[in-house]
Amino acid sequence: MTHLFTKLKNACLLFTLLLLISSCNSSKKISGIYRSNFAQYGFFVTEVKLNEDSTAVFQKWGDVLGEKLNGKYKISKNTLYLKFNKLKHDSSKDTVSINELSMIPIDTSEYQDSHGYDLKFENGIPYHLKFKIKHNKLLVYNFVSDKIIRRCQGSKNKARFYLKKLDNY
Repeated sequence: MTHLFTKLKNACLLFTLLLLISSCNSSKKISGIYRSNFAQYGFFVTEVKLNEDSTAVFQKWGDVLGEKLNGKYKISKNTLYLKFNKLKHDSSKDTVSINELSMIPIDTSEYQDSHGYDLKFENGIPYHLKFKIKHNKLLVYNFVSDKIIRRCQGSKNKARFYLKKLDNY
């Protein structure tokens, strides 16, 4: 009887171990569209589209302002690093006097995909923005303080802020 109990116990341990290993190795599908759970300050919505080929589209819009940036993403542990295709815009190029403005044509295509995010490095990974991946959500890091934004001003009060994966993608 003890021999049968030992075999049953070993089989249960083996099954539990296999279940644990398979759950740890399951690759969760990260691709999809993530959108802010509410408009910041009642105006600004953030959206990140992550494609399966590691390319991404970052959009932020509200009221009359908007930006759309293309780039690539990389995942290390539970952190998503987003690096845009173009580097931070050189502000010296867009500084002109009033007299110069009336005399020179301005090529607006030069400013497409320009942004104000500094290039940073973490664990050898270059990035402009980073997010923490947690339960079909992207928690947003403040690009200045490098801390996760826990609460943000909505239209009426402060609330938890994150980008939630949309189901219809």
